[in-house]
Amino acid sequence: MIELLDEELSVLTLDLPGFGDSDAPLVAIDSVGYAEAVAQVVREWREQVGLSRLIVVGHSFGGRVAIQLASVVAPELVDELLLVGVPIIRPQSRTKSPLGYRLVRALAGIGLLSNERLESARQRYGSDDYRHAVGVMREIFVKVVNEDYQEHFLMIDRPIWMLWGALDMACPVDLARRAANSSTWATLEVLDGVHHLVPLEDPESIAHMIKRVCNPSQ
Repeated sequence: MIELLDEELSVLTLDLPGFGDSDAPLVAIDSVGYAEAVAQVVREWREQVGLSRLIVVGHSFGGRVAIQLASVVAPELVDELLLVGVPIIRPQSRTKSPLGYRLVRALAGIGLLSNERLESARQRYGSDDYRHAVGVMREIFVKVVNEDYQEHFLMIDRPIWMLWGALDMACPVDLARRAANSSTWATLEVLDGVHHLVPLEDPESIAHMIKRVCNPSQ
């Protein structure tokens, strides 16, 4: 996607701790902890490059961090925000874990099943992110997935651009519409035929949105 952006734009891409080529945190931190780490890097980079305006883009987990950055950690760093497929509002009714998994977890908790059996159940029933995570990253996913960002989202007093896949099952578009309607700063655009992984499925739309935000007259 970076290749699709104009060369005159100054772009900083970050591998959050535990993602991409970055080492995992030593302890399980929440999204505010991630935002504090990002703020330190972004502040130094913005001063080094001499930017007068900064647009922060975040997808999924990265969007959680972006909300915290723009609301409570370092709002002075962020001029505009682009959120892509971010769970801003948690569903009111969450589907319970399958009965089989709850039973295995309960038996393991009282020592009647081995850790190997519990891990096998986690691999079968856990989310994709959870199944692929190891060590402290599993603790982080459990911690972050239970956070609600609606209050902090409403604290943001600068333009919020929202780009969503119409077929997003991880962050349903109806919840995105609710979030957008709750803030006078938010504008939502929905991409037909696109699921949750917008950066992979439709990077052109993200690049186009970034260009529009950077150059409103175009």
